[in-house]
Amino acid sequence: MALLSDAGGEPVLLPVLDIVPDERALAALPRLAADADWLIFVSPSAIDAAWPMLASVKLKGRLACVGAASAAKLAALSGRAVLHPRDGSDSAALLALPELQRLAGQRVLIVRGVGGRAELGETLAARGARLTLAEVYRRVDGEPDWSLLEPPVDALVLTSSDTAERLFRLAGRSRSLTLQCLLYCVPHPRIAATLAAHGVTRIVTTQADDDALVAGLSEWFTRHP
Repeated sequence: MALLSDAGGEPVLLPVLDIVPDERALAALPRLAADADWLIFVSPSAIDAAWPMLASVKLKGRLACVGAASAAKLAALSGRAVLHPRDGSDSAALLALPELQRLAGQRVLIVRGVGGRAELGETLAARGARLTLAEVYRRVDGEPDWSLLEPPVDALVLTSSDTAERLFRLAGRSRSLTLQCLLYCVPHPRIAATLAAHGVTRIVTTQADDDALVAGLSEWFTRHP
């Protein structure tokens, strides 16, 4: 939101999703992390929830993240190198890295939310990893103030497919036409596909970081004043 404001926009928050920490999973995390050969964080939310429990833990394992934004956050907090894909920002891109091809007998801890996508864990297990999931938070519905869309905003920024699904579900049929007519800016083709399935036709898809989202919107409005 600060970057959007610096670029001349007027950002407002529409919270359709909230993150709730899982205290039991967080309490178990230091022990699991201390024994891991790899710690993989799937999102900035996973880092925000988990790292306060890990900051004082002596970690022997390597750190990895799905996207560059998460990796930058984790590197700043840990002071360590963080493996992440340079091309792409999803599980498939991370799984393509040579460091994760042969994992026989290695203990891999994936830090994520409850009900995360299965592809990463299933593939690492198939490569021989001794896999553990640390589901340290839950996603719950937010309480959006729909009056913020009246009059219609110029664009909506969405950063996950879950957010897109919840947006339309919580809005209901009475607001669906308004949402379909808006411009969206998203950091992954999967999110764009989710929006398209809901009838959205104007979507700007960028790389997966905040600077890219702001640049994408700026370019759109420069071409469509």
